[in-house]
Amino acid sequence: MRRRPRKVRSFAWQAATVGIIGIAGCATRSPLPPDAFIRVSLPTPQLPPPAEPAALPLAPASKEEPPRPSTASKLPLSGPLSLNLVLESVEAAFPLLYAIEQEREIAAGQRLTAEGQFDPVLRSQGLNQSGTFASTRFNTAVEQATPFSGISTVAGWRLMNGNFPVYYGDRKTADGGEFRVGVNMPLLQNREIDPRRARLRAAQIAEQLADPVIRRARLDYQRLAAQAYWSWQAAGGQYRVAEYLLQLAVVRQRLLDGQFEAQLISERTVVLNRRIVASRREGLLTTERVLQQAALRLSLYLRDGEGNPVVPPPEWLLPDFIELQPPMPQPDLLAADVERAYQNRPELVRFQFEKERRTLELQLASNQLLPRLDAFANVAQDVGAAKKTLTGTGIFTTDRTTAEVGATFEFPVPLRAARGQVNTARAQLSQLLAQERYTRDEIAAQVQDAVSELDLTYKRLRQARDELEQAKLVLSFDTERFRLQQIDLIELNLQEIAAAEAQAKVVMMLGAYYSAVANYLAVLGIDNPRHGSGAVLPGGINVAVPENTAQPSELLPKPREIAP
Repeated sequence: MRRRPRKVRSFAWQAATVGIIGIAGCATRSPLPPDAFIRVSLPTPQLPPPAEPAALPLAPASKEEPPRPSTASKLPLSGPLSLNLVLESVEAAFPLLYAIEQEREIAAGQRLTAEGQFDPVLRSQGLNQSGTFASTRFNTAVEQATPFSGISTVAGWRLMNGNFPVYYGDRKTADGGEFRVGVNMPLLQNREIDPRRARLRAAQIAEQLADPVIRRARLDYQRLAAQAYWSWQAAGGQYRVAEYLLQLAVVRQRLLDGQFEAQLISERTVVLNRRIVASRREGLLTTERVLQQAALRLSLYLRDGEGNPVVPPPEWLLPDFIELQPPMPQPDLLAADVERAYQNRPELVRFQFEKERRTLELQLASNQLLPRLDAFANVAQDVGAAKKTLTGTGIFTTDRTTAEVGATFEFPVPLRAARGQVNTARAQLSQLLAQERYTRDEIAAQVQDAVSELDLTYKRLRQARDELEQAKLVLSFDTERFRLQQIDLIELNLQEIAAAEAQAKVVMMLGAYYSAVANYLAVLGIDNPRHGSGAVLPGGINVAVPENTAQPSELLPKPREIAP
């Protein structure tokens, strides 16, 4: 077995060592920038002062970067948390939104890569030949492809000295070398479009496509943040109902214990109420768990100045959430809502760019059906004192001046590759048109569904409020009857539970209604909405969320002392 030369083995060992050191050096560096997770600082929370209703963006959003939240926006130290601050937090520091916004930078990098196809290319070659025809040859040239009708140019210089056979006589140059320039211009194929220009245009379209993709993600994250906010508010309302229901039983227990000690009532009534207290404590723990889950889910969208999740405490809940009175929506504006969705939804904007890209592919494929006919022209000039012939004097006199003009022709007769590309491009374009039509139908159906959800949820809310009024009235009657000992504690407990369930249903329907509003805005394609006090939304929807610190209204009637 032949041994590998020692010099080769030493070189391989050195290359491996350098590679290992390079990999280790790269491994110590993070691929992410130091500020990869925070874009705009969101300082310490504080309740903002009341502001005028902000105008909603009914027109299609521009391609400019959306305005970032002001650094004056703060989370509340006390008092209710507004939805506006949650949406500002999503815009400022939500990691997934930051991640999707990097699509714009990725597309810009790919567009810069495509532009690099038109960078000038420097090529050089040096050669020293020994033997019968010993010679030294050096050749360098700069090639430049242009986006103008596929024209490309070349300029170079070469120096070749020594002995050359007769059939390579054109290789020899003067002592100063030979300067040359040339141009190539396609006449049929690659004149209107060529692979270089197609890749550049496709990269430019991809950069524009990043905007509707980012807008679609922003709509989704704002909808999820708003729905998490209203779910948290509804969970807080249900917790208050369970807490107050427990307070009723606890206060009544103290009254019953006193009356039992005075031997005014039997022990059965006292023990029964104790069981009711235990049952309601368990119900309060259940609603507390639901509230904690809702707060944790909201913390994914609510973040501090460092971009860390903030779990909102119960003190940040709206104290009078159950008293919110949303006005009745107007389903008769459905046609206008559908048109507005057609104008705003980023999916339809994306289809416009996708169709342009497919059309570009079809144009490039049709280009391949044309025969390739390129015209070229080259001019060369020798300089220097040494000459191959005796003509000319001086340093810049020519040994020879040559000019070439010609054309090249290429045509694959069956054209199967080109015809296959054309068929593929046409089918993909037809496929895209069918998908766009379905998307428009889907958007119309989504708008109809969102409006229907709003309308029926509002009607259910009104029915729940009516049910609550009746339940509170019945509870008031039975509380008085219990005070007069006309009914027992079991019947009173049933009415208290019924009133509490009716109260919880109102809270649940309020949360469902405002979650439906968030879905309605996303379906219409309205990003960065501001649900301020009195802000009128499309379709007659009014999201009036008061930002005050008023105490919550009384949920259920307070227990009275029981008459002996």
